[in-house]
Amino acid sequence: MVETGKHAIVFGASGNIGWAVVDQLLSNYPSQETFSKVTALINRPLSLKDSFWPDEPSARPELQLVSGINLIDGTVESIRELLRSEVRGIEQVTHIFYFAYKSEPEPTEELKVMCKMLKCAIDGFNQLVPKLEFVVFPSGTKSYGIHIPGGVFKPPYTESMGPLAGTAQSIINYPSMREILKHASAGTQWTWCDICPDAVIGFVPNGSAFNLTAHWATYLSLYALVEGKGAKVPFPGTTKAYNSLYNEASSEIIAKCSIWAALHPAKTSGQTFNIADQAKPESMRERWPTLAAYFGLEGTGPAEGDGVLKPSEYIAKHRGVFEKNGIKSSPVFQGDFLDSYGYYLDFDRHMSLEKIKMAGFTEELDPNGSWFKAFDRYKRAGMIAG
Repeated sequence: MVETGKHAIVFGASGNIGWAVVDQLLSNYPSQETFSKVTALINRPLSLKDSFWPDEPSARPELQLVSGINLIDGTVESIRELLRSEVRGIEQVTHIFYFAYKSEPEPTEELKVMCKMLKCAIDGFNQLVPKLEFVVFPSGTKSYGIHIPGGVFKPPYTESMGPLAGTAQSIINYPSMREILKHASAGTQWTWCDICPDAVIGFVPNGSAFNLTAHWATYLSLYALVEGKGAKVPFPGTTKAYNSLYNEASSEIIAKCSIWAALHPAKTSGQTFNIADQAKPESMRERWPTLAAYFGLEGTGPAEGDGVLKPSEYIAKHRGVFEKNGIKSSPVFQGDFLDSYGYYLDFDRHMSLEKIKMAGFTEELDPNGSWFKAFDRYKRAGMIAG
């Protein structure tokens, strides 16, 4: 591998987006000469074999996988010493991709935890990485109030919208995280930006919170085993949600956009950018039948009413079928929350991609292809039926 001097470090590297950032870096995006070293930081143990990242060392950047990075319980000092002792060549790090996440039941507590984690990571690094150039972190469509029933703004959502009124704004993580980065980068040579997706399509090797892809892959795969190929599977939600417009983002497009943004600081510094697989909005009326067909099922509109099992309920009832067939399934945390996806998101919420395209990142992906790629990966990993 060509030595470029660029060393990327990825926090939350086994999560929904962090995994994809490492995958793209190891796949030599945007070119083989861009990064020569990648360090993947995780909390829970994960072997390289079970990571499912590209495994041809001669053709990819040098990879170091470091587990036990607990930003929740650590302090700035303890994290700094841990990074100093565990990360080879830490003084050469040039780019940080921060995708660590910890959900909490109460928004105010999540805000506190997320800010503490980011501050530990960035302040811990600031004295160790004299060559740091850029930091990327993810925001999201809560900035546009999608967590508020009926939504707040009229789509398409643009980055200039906001802030939300009253306490709705104060309990969102992203503004406070931006302030932490503004403060930490003041007087230094590095800068930052944040990337804003809506629903994320992606693969993770060892489970994650709020992973709609794994949740539906588990549900549809199990449904096909129990009900048989060709069975009709209703959309788990309401008719309004089935028809609402949105544009989802694959972890691949988020990763590519994040890497591109980190390499073009003159165009991205201190800014927020919407990202999705494509600018054209679509609905679950178009998507659900296609996803169901992947598993040999016929996807239909919602079957509203009593007695209809939500995906997590169906999985709990029939999980023994997976075990009988030797399928380990993908651990999905917050499955009951994911069940609500087709119920509370019953309004148009698509985003404009004009800003990121004007900046220079113009790549789009086929959303169906992104879902299928993730399903293929879960299948190869033995987490859904083959």
